[in-house]
Order: sequence, then structure tokens, then C-alpha cells
Amino acid sequence: MKRLAAWFFAAGMLAAPVFAADLSGVNDADKERIRGIVKEVLREYAATLGDRQANPATKDILRNIVQDNRDFMRTHGPEHFAHFLDGQHPRATVITCSDSRVHTQALDATPDGDLFMIRNIGNQIATAEGSVEYGVHHLHTPLLLIVGHSACGAIKAASGDYAKESGPIRNELDTIQIPKGDPGMNSIKLNVNNQVRRAMDKWEEEVIVGKLTVVGAVYDFRNDLKQGQGKLVIVNVNGETDPAKIAAMDLMRDLDAPEAKGRKARAPVHH
Repeated sequence: MKRLAAWFFAAGMLAAPVFAADLSGVNDADKERIRGIVKEVLREYAATLGDRQANPATKDILRNIVQDNRDFMRTHGPEHFAHFLDGQHPRATVITCSDSRVHTQALDATPDGDLFMIRNIGNQIATAEGSVEYGVHHLHTPLLLIVGHSACGAIKAASGDYAKESGPIRNELDTIQIPKGDPGMNSIKLNVNNQVRRAMDKWEEEVIVGKLTVVGAVYDFRNDLKQGQGKLVIVNVNGETDPAKIAAMDLMRDLDAPEAKGRKARAPVHH
């Protein structure tokens, strides 16, 4: 190996691993072996750092998460966990975006054991097909809910030039099929409709016999659709996108009617 190397560590300063190697004339197999050695050295070095390199805010963030977990434990006794201790029986498979502004509790006040959640860039099936299939075929959820959202960064990126992004991010953006130059609500809804279409192509038989309903929606925390800030707006049911036809469906009847006394009892799921 030619000139592999160089670790610099000055007292009181950050460690800076530097890899300076002239690999010209080295065959591909040896190059890969060298890269493997360097990566292993870096991993071992990182493990010795502990939290010395951590962002100063990390401690406060982690403390807050741990405290919130303690509060959750304190307010949720054994009865909360009883129905899913030995298995899961969610009522819906939900595909939504990784965006931190898309809140699970905005879709379900008690999501534990209730929603089989799949999150990725752009609420896609293509990049999470195995997870979605597990929900539909193994957990037998009767509802597949695909949730896009206002101000979606994935849509904005996919509608522009993302050539400078890393390979993994480009791979996920490549499967979002929307027009270039339109990062707004039209493209957000188009992407949701595309995902519903993909689901219909894959699980058409389940839909036809009534085992599965595929619903596309937009979580509109900006109120871009003028139906209320934070509303889950249903834009597609089993491929139907006409708002009037969707509104006339039995599935939609009384969805927006206020409940008379508290929350309605959950409908049982029969597998």
C-alpha cells in the first residue's frame, strides 16, 4: 500500500482523520481492500471518541426525549400495552413522508398498535415496497392510507435539479414522477395519485374483492387547500380523484360530522 494515512489529534481540538493515499496503479480488488481497512480504522476511532465530538445541543435533545419517555411511562400503565404485548393487529397501513412536520398524532390520537407506519422521502411505495406489502399481506390491514403533505421538500427537490445530491437521495427522488418546475400542491397531489395507482396495480385483486381500500390524502398543515389548517384532505379513493364522486361515496359519509359524546368506539378489524 502506498502512503496510507495520517491521523492528526491536537490537544483540545477535534480529531481529524485524513486519508491521503496514492492509489494509481493499484488494481480494483486492492483498492476495495484498502478502503475496507480505512473504514474499519475510522469506525474503531469513532468508537473511542464517546461523546466528545457531539454537538453541544445533543445532550439537551436526548435529555428531553428521555424525559418525555419517562412521562409516557408514567401516564401509560400496563393496560395500555396489554393488547399488543404478543403481536400487532393494526387497523391501517400508512405510508407518509419522513418530514418531521407530519405528525402521527394528527392522524390517530392513539397510534400505538393501531397504525403500521411507513415513512420515507415522498411517501412512496417504490422505496418501501416490502414494508407496505407486509402491512397489506401479513398484517391484513383493510386500509392502505397514503399521505402526502403541504410544503413537501421531496416534491420540491424532485421538481428541480437534484444532480448534486448523494446517490441514495437521488435514487429515492428518481422514483417520484412529477413535472419539472412545479413544486406546489398540484405535484403533491399528483404524487399521491401516482402512489395510489401503483398500489392498485400491485393489489388490484384485494381491492376488487373488498379486502383492501386504498386511500390517498394530503395532510395540509399550511391550509393551502383552504379546508382548515392541519386537515387530512382525502383526494383519492381506489383511483377515483373526482372530489364530487369521492364525497358521494358511502365511505365518506359523516366523516366530518362532529361526534356527539367523546370519541367513537374503534371498529373491530377482522383478519
